[in-house]
Amino acid sequence: MNFLVVENEARIVQLLNRGLTEDGHYIVHVNTGQDGLIYAQERRFDVIILNIALPVLDGFSVLRQLRQSDCTTPVLVLTAKGAINDVVQSLDLGADDCLAKPFLLEVLLARVRALGRRGNHSRPVDLRVEDLLLDRGGKRAARANRPITLTKKEYLLLEALMKRSGQVVSRNELIEAGWGFDSDARDSSLDFYMHCLRGKIDGPGEPRMLRTLRGLGYQLAAATLSS
Repeated sequence: MNFLVVENEARIVQLLNRGLTEDGHYIVHVNTGQDGLIYAQERRFDVIILNIALPVLDGFSVLRQLRQSDCTTPVLVLTAKGAINDVVQSLDLGADDCLAKPFLLEVLLARVRALGRRGNHSRPVDLRVEDLLLDRGGKRAARANRPITLTKKEYLLLEALMKRSGQVVSRNELIEAGWGFDSDARDSSLDFYMHCLRGKIDGPGEPRMLRTLRGLGYQLAAATLSS
């Protein structure tokens, strides 16, 4: 199996690297939550081993953003011994299993093998608003069978809008969807990406679907003819 290990404690990393490799698995290791989130969203893994106490972005934030972006990869969370609240919060955020440090390597290997047998959950449900389709499994979009090429940021923004079709999505909610929970992204960055997204969604001669509501946010809804 392919494992993503998001852990900053050298002793634990060495233990996992030795144990998982000897058990016949392949490992990608990163030290920070931010790098873990990027790898988990851009590459396919069978299981993610995620520490809670991480620099830059803690494990809770990583887990929250993974599940919000519909990443279904099984996640085993590593917590401090006796940290019951961490276990509860991790499970509430979508973790599949938790293991307290220090742990026996044999126990961890048995648990990750069990998670690997479960595999990823069912394919994410596609989103559709009139003739606009978002293929969430293939990360592709199309309008009236016209393929739309999206950057990663554009995909995340479009997904957030289509999930709440017909509703106004605030600027803060869109920044969180595109850049993360604790991002310091500026409004100008959001405006730039929304401008690019509008140009791709509302093609020449097509009724517009993506609207700006000044002071409120953005809305994606049933197409209307431009005046």
